[in-house]
Amino acid sequence: MTKAEYIKYPGCPPSPASSTGHRFRREATPLVQSFNPLTLQRRSTFTLPGQRQCASAFTLLELLIVIGIIALLMILIVPGFTTIKGAGDFTNAVYGIQGTLESARTYAKASHTYVFVGFAEVDSSVDRSVSPQVTTGPTPYGRVAVTVVASKDGTRHFQYATSNQGSDWQSNYEDSSKPEYHGRHLVAVGKLQVFENLDFIRWNFGSWTPAAHPNSKMARYQSTVPYTLSGDWSGLTPATPFCWPLGSPLNSGYQYRFDRVIYFDPTGIARAATSTNADAIAQVMEIDLQPTHGTLVPPDPSNHQDVGNQAVIQLGSTDGAVRVYRP
Repeated sequence: MTKAEYIKYPGCPPSPASSTGHRFRREATPLVQSFNPLTLQRRSTFTLPGQRQCASAFTLLELLIVIGIIALLMILIVPGFTTIKGAGDFTNAVYGIQGTLESARTYAKASHTYVFVGFAEVDSSVDRSVSPQVTTGPTPYGRVAVTVVASKDGTRHFQYATSNQGSDWQSNYEDSSKPEYHGRHLVAVGKLQVFENLDFIRWNFGSWTPAAHPNSKMARYQSTVPYTLSGDWSGLTPATPFCWPLGSPLNSGYQYRFDRVIYFDPTGIARAATSTNADAIAQVMEIDLQPTHGTLVPPDPSNHQDVGNQAVIQLGSTDGAVRVYRP
C-alpha cells in the first residue's frame, strides 16, 4: 500500500514489508481481495481475528450467582436502614415537640395572650383522613398529633377552681350564644403536626436525681407532684379540651380532640389545668415518649431509666426551659 492509499484508507496500515512495488503487490493481494468498505467506514466495530477469539461474556450461571449475592445483601442491609430511619423519625419528633413548646411560650409572651398546646394519641392503623381519629379500642397507639391555639381576646375563658374546673369552658364550648362556641374564641397558631410511630409512655418514671445517678444522661430533678402528659394523665379530667379543626363541637364532627393540654399565660408560665388543681404551678412538667412500630408498643421501660429507647421532654413551668433527656 502506498502512502497515498493509507491516507485514503487509514483503517488499513501499510505493510511492514519492503516498499518495492512488485513485492508490495504480491503481499497486498489477499488484503485487497478481502477489502470491505463497510468495515472501513465503521472503524469502531472493527476487531482483529485474534481479538475476536479472546472476547468472552458471563455465563448464565455466573449471572444467577451475582444476582443471588445482591439479593442476600439487600435482605441483610434493608432492616438496618429501616432501623436508622425509625431512630431518625423518633429524634425528629422529640425535638419537634420541644421546639413547639418553646415557640408557644414565645407567642404567649409576645402577644400577651393565653396559648394552649394540645396533645392526642390515636390508632396509627386508621388512615389519617378518617374523622374522628380512633382513641379507643385495643390499639389506640402509634400516632401523636400536636397543635397550638391561642385565645383571640387575651383571656383564658375559664375560672380557676378546685372543683369542676373547666366546666364553664366546656359548657360554653357547646353554647351557641357564647363566644367560646365550637372554639370560636381560639385561633390556630401554626399547622397541625402529626408524628407517626410515636407513643406516650403509660408508666410513670420514678425519681432519678443527679445525686443518686451522677453519670446518667436521664438524671434530672422532678416535681414532688408529677405532671406528666403520659402515664398519670389518663386518670385526670382535663379542664380545657378543644377540637381540631377549630369550629368543631367537642363530642362529634372533629378529626382530633385534644384532652392533654399545656397552656401558657401572658407571662410565659406553663400549667396543665385539670378539674381540681385551680392555678397550681408545678415545678416541672414532663412528656414521656417512646417509638413504636405502627400500633405495636414496646413493653414499659424498666425502672432503670438508662435502659431503653425512650425520651423525656421536661418543661420548666416558670422559666420556660425545655430540656430533652435520653439514655
